[in-house]
Amino acid sequence: MNLKKVYAIYFSPTGTTEKAVMACAEGTGLPYEKIDLTLLKDRQSFHRSFKKNELVMVGLPVYGGRLPGNLDDFFSGGKGNDTPAVALVIYGNRDYDDALIELKIRLEGRGFHVIAGAAFIGQHTFGKNIAKGRPDTRDLEIAKDFGKKTLNAIEKATPGKLMVKGNYPYIARGFNPAARGPLLANVNIITMESCTHCGLCAENCPWGAIDLNDFEVINSSKCFLCSRCIKNCPVSAKKTKSDEKTLAFMQEFEKRFSVIHKEPELFLPQ
Repeated sequence: MNLKKVYAIYFSPTGTTEKAVMACAEGTGLPYEKIDLTLLKDRQSFHRSFKKNELVMVGLPVYGGRLPGNLDDFFSGGKGNDTPAVALVIYGNRDYDDALIELKIRLEGRGFHVIAGAAFIGQHTFGKNIAKGRPDTRDLEIAKDFGKKTLNAIEKATPGKLMVKGNYPYIARGFNPAARGPLLANVNIITMESCTHCGLCAENCPWGAIDLNDFEVINSSKCFLCSRCIKNCPVSAKKTKSDEKTLAFMQEFEKRFSVIHKEPELFLPQ
């Protein structure tokens, strides 16, 4: 197959997923175009049909072992025509559980032929010391090499079915902000007095969870605690607040997973 172009499509609240997806696209050596569908308005306006001689690389972060919910609009705007695709997930050093197989199934349901998949590690949202600085230089080199190997597999028409890690029906429940478990029920994003009311947090919230008229009002049933508003606030006016029990859990969680070094997992046709 003579591929003409690569499309790197991703949802990346804090830029971690973007790094891995773009490295994979660069590794193919083909002309590529990035399509950032992190913002709600961009997902709602996105409509594209992809050809059979194009390669689509799709990257999403993992929340609780699954893809983030409430992202039907991420998939509904794209349609494949037996278009080769690569499924990429990025997780925070614990596990990606059923996220990769879920992404594979979602893409196949939209007419894509998933020929490769990978799971990369990114710095965890809740713990600054969990997978700190990842994907790092070595991760990105692995991602580039994976992109090259993927292109080679397509050009050689490597036979075989792609098998990826995960369970179907899914075992992992994922994270649902509207039905948080007891530990995360009391975790919220709050606004400090230093807020200048610039509105950037509301304009750039991937979930539409921050009120556009009152930036201190955050709909907890929509908020995925992705930390985009915290990271991007120009005056550091947003922060996470939790009760003592949750704080103790998060400290223990960080202590446990900050000492683990996981490697990217790559899946090519067998």
